[in-house]
Amino acid sequence: MRYKTHLVTSFAVVAPVVAVMTNNVDIMGACGLAVGAILPDIDEPGSYVGRRIPLIPHILKRVFGHRGMTHTLLATMLFVLLAIIIPNSFTCMLAIGYFLHIVEDTFSVSGIKWFAPFNSKVLAFKWYSTGKRSEIVISIIMCGVFCLECWWFL
Repeated sequence: MRYKTHLVTSFAVVAPVVAVMTNNVDIMGACGLAVGAILPDIDEPGSYVGRRIPLIPHILKRVFGHRGMTHTLLATMLFVLLAIIIPNSFTCMLAIGYFLHIVEDTFSVSGIKWFAPFNSKVLAFKWYSTGKRSEIVISIIMCGVFCLECWWFL
């Protein structure tokens, strides 16, 4: 999934929860969600985040491959731990965005290895291929959902 689809899907999923639970839009939380929604792709030098950070994406891809360790429950738990140690809207939403990215990639044809390095089984629901028509359809639907949520809750 490309970064724009990750962003709009993550915001569409989180918006109604935030609206119902807090009815408060927090810019730091929104920034945390956005960063978390794209951060797992730091293991791909050609990704949106990978093109903006020197060296690290190349190292991660060489050592773990794309959708390797950055796309696991273990990596997600590190961000959950960060949110527990430093509890604020940014770190909490960062962890949520990171988790949602992993969930979203599970629906791709390639899938992910949720429990790596302990288990190498790939979980893939095969709903879309990155950059293909199927992803574009998902992106359009999620844009519509997010717009409806903004209209409904604002």
